[in-house]
Amino acid sequence: MNEAHNKDASMKRTTCLHALAFAASVFATTAQSRDMDGQYAVFSVGAENCAAYLVARDHGGAAERWYHHWLAGFMTAVNNAAAGTYNILGDKSMADTLDWLEGYCAANPNVNFTSAVADLVSILYEERQNIAPGKQGGWNKLKVQTTPEP
Repeated sequence: MNEAHNKDASMKRTTCLHALAFAASVFATTAQSRDMDGQYAVFSVGAENCAAYLVARDHGGAAERWYHHWLAGFMTAVNNAAAGTYNILGDKSMADTLDWLEGYCAANPNVNFTSAVADLVSILYEERQNIAPGKQGGWNKLKVQTTPEP
């Protein structure tokens, strides 16, 4: 049981690392992130199509969690790589993104899952949170918190 748990944890880490690496390349310059033909490698469930995601979602369990972990890694990489971005989700939740992906994938079952998520990121970008909570613009200095008088 412990060996199986360690293998599952190792696979999750590997998937997240692949998603992070891919998402980082998405927001790098085109010359740096793609080959001379404008192509790039996609790993793990990101290489599946939307129909496969919907099947995994319907079955639930580990199959669905692979997509959730991959998506979380992708979004984390966007937060790290996209200029002026603290949280690409803005005021949305991961549940909101999953709902959007469900509708998108139902309408576009043959689209690559990575492309679906990239389309989602494009939509979310304008409403992203560009600084951490409790900070203000400019030099990102902490806001002065006043304590109420007793």
